[in-house]
Amino acid sequence: MKRRGFTLVELLVVISIIALLIAILLPSLSKAREQAKQTLCMSNVRSLLLAMHEYAVTNDDYLVTAGLSHGGNADEQAAWINTLKTEYGNELVARCPNDKSPYWEEPWPSTEQKRRASYATNYYTVKQIGGKGPYDRFTLIRKPADTVLMVELAEKTQFAVSDHVHPEDWWSNPEALAAEQVEEEQHLKRANYGFADAHASPLRFDLTYEVDEQQSKFPEFLYFAHNLYDPAVTPGGKKPFAATGH
Repeated sequence: MKRRGFTLVELLVVISIIALLIAILLPSLSKAREQAKQTLCMSNVRSLLLAMHEYAVTNDDYLVTAGLSHGGNADEQAAWINTLKTEYGNELVARCPNDKSPYWEEPWPSTEQKRRASYATNYYTVKQIGGKGPYDRFTLIRKPADTVLMVELAEKTQFAVSDHVHPEDWWSNPEALAAEQVEEEQHLKRANYGFADAHASPLRFDLTYEVDEQQSKFPEFLYFAHNLYDPAVTPGGKKPFAATGH
C-alpha cells in the first residue's frame, strides 16, 4: 500500500495548532517564571529578617543600623549590609533576581557609592545615621506582624545606593515620593515586604501605605487608611497622626 504524505493544507493546520498552543502556553510559562523569581526574592527577604533577629539577640535587642545615605556619603562599617554578613553569609541573598539596577556596576554620579542590596530597611525601625531611631529595638514594636522592616529598593534613583527608605516623608505625596525610594511593582504588580515578626509577603504598595485624604486635615492631622511603617499607627486603620513637626 502506497504511503501518503502530508498535504500542504494539513501541514499548515498542524503548524497553526502548534502556534496556537505556544501562544496559549507562553503567558503561563512567563508568569510561572516570574512567580519563581518572586518566591526566591521573598526567601531572600526572610533570610535577612532572620539575620536581623539573630543580630538583635547579641546586641541588646537592637535592630540594625542604617549607614548608606541616598546618593551621598556612606558609613560602610555601620551599614546593616555589612553588619549582618556574619548572620546571612551568602551575599547573593541581598540581590533580587529581577534587580537590574545599573548601580551594581557603576557608582552614583559624583560619588563612589554603588548599590549594595536590592532591599532597604524602614528608617523608623533602625538605629538611624548619627543617632537612635524611635523604634530601633524589637521590644518597642507593639505590632510586629503589621510593621514593615524591609522593602525592595528603587533601582534608578539616588536611593538605589542607599540601605534605607524614609516613609516618614511620604505623606505629602505618597505615590510620587514612595516611588522614588521603593520598587513597588517588582513582581507581578507587587513587591515583597518583610515584617518585624520575620514573615514576608508580596503586596501592592497601597496596602502598606495610603493616606485617607477625606479624613485628613492638612497640615494639622493625617489619617491613614494604611500605614505599616510607623509603629505608632500600625496596623493601619484610621488613626490620627500629627503632620506638623514630624
